[in-house]
Amino acid sequence: MTLRTAEYQWNSFIASLRARADLETAGIILTERLHDRETLLARETIEIPPEGYLIRRRDQLSLDPITLNRILRPARDAGLSVITVHTHPGAERPWFSDADDRGDARLMPSLFHQTPGPHGSVVIAGGTGAATARVWTEPGQKNELAIRTVGRALRTLQQTSPQAEISPWFDRQRLALGREGQATLQGLRVAIIGMGGTGSVAFLQLAHLGVREITAIDGDLVEPSNVSRILGSTANDAGRTLKVDVAARYAKRLGLGTRVRPLNGRLGQGVPLTEIEGCDIVLSCVDTHLPRALLNRLSYDKFLPLIDMGSAFRVDARGKVTAGAGRVVVVGPGRPCLACWGHLDPERIRTESLQETDLARAVADGYIDGAEVQQPSVVAFNTAIAGAAAIELMRLTTQFAGAEDPPSRLSFDFESGTVRRNRLPQAGNCRICLPK
Repeated sequence: MTLRTAEYQWNSFIASLRARADLETAGIILTERLHDRETLLARETIEIPPEGYLIRRRDQLSLDPITLNRILRPARDAGLSVITVHTHPGAERPWFSDADDRGDARLMPSLFHQTPGPHGSVVIAGGTGAATARVWTEPGQKNELAIRTVGRALRTLQQTSPQAEISPWFDRQRLALGREGQATLQGLRVAIIGMGGTGSVAFLQLAHLGVREITAIDGDLVEPSNVSRILGSTANDAGRTLKVDVAARYAKRLGLGTRVRPLNGRLGQGVPLTEIEGCDIVLSCVDTHLPRALLNRLSYDKFLPLIDMGSAFRVDARGKVTAGAGRVVVVGPGRPCLACWGHLDPERIRTESLQETDLARAVADGYIDGAEVQQPSVVAFNTAIAGAAAIELMRLTTQFAGAEDPPSRLSFDFESGTVRRNRLPQAGNCRICLPK
């Protein structure tokens, strides 16, 4: 299992626990178990107050049951899981002592009696801040617990299993990204929303990179005009094959081990958001605002990195492209959201939320102009945008170029042949991306 937390949330909590170098310090993380059943999402961190200790020394602590009961009441009320955390002052590496084992043997059955679980415990090395963790999925069933922080980078603080062997197929990638970087890619679960022009290109690149699992979501069949820009499709697919099935077929024939979950439907309608909340990263390749808004909010609510892609072209009466632009935006905890960047239009969201009959009436009455107008799309432009998105995914997960100053937005101007790196501070009053 994996404990997922925002980087700012984890760093602040652990720094507070490590502030006392002379005494053990304890805290609680209340977590929500996500739909995939493998991910625990940190919802609240609580440091034990000074009066909450019965015993507190450099090498031992015992908590007051009344204080612990009060802290755990929200977990009981909401059915949350409980992760206990405590420090080993001065230690360079974390480990579970015999005393920790005895304490957990008493505490875990009590927690399961109060709320379903799973429940776990974490030890922090006071000298370095390194962590080790374990989880009980049921009483007596103990496993390692991975810890993953989401911020400027996606970091796994503790792996729960040995890294996979690097296949000879990926030798050249390993030379570029290192063994650990390639192993990280091979462990990822990625969702791609929209399997059209940019989505299909992004999918192929991730499959060739060796990503472990890709959830592909789209509700449409391949149309004749799609074949020139959906990589992996053929003329025989037009009007017959679902876009998600084209992707699954490609990965199977490729044979590099990527598992594909093809989901036929539209996000938020036929496909619920819970289907992707357990993924590690989401790629947004949609051309409408409603699913983009849903993904934007999900990114901050579930600490889920989101890479949004888009392109816009203007053509004259003769069909000549007079302006072409594209973007790649990385959002999630610690970064400004799509609304702050101006990529969400409330009026478009309202229009797209209308029922089909209401939409038709509004168009007929002249309230909505150009509700369903086809937009230009060219495979070469899509490839450039999707390639940049794949690079940002690698930057986020492998830190191949460091994580000190990653771009949040790349802006493409195909007419002039330029790519710009844009900056934007988080809005202090944004209800979506401002840290809670």
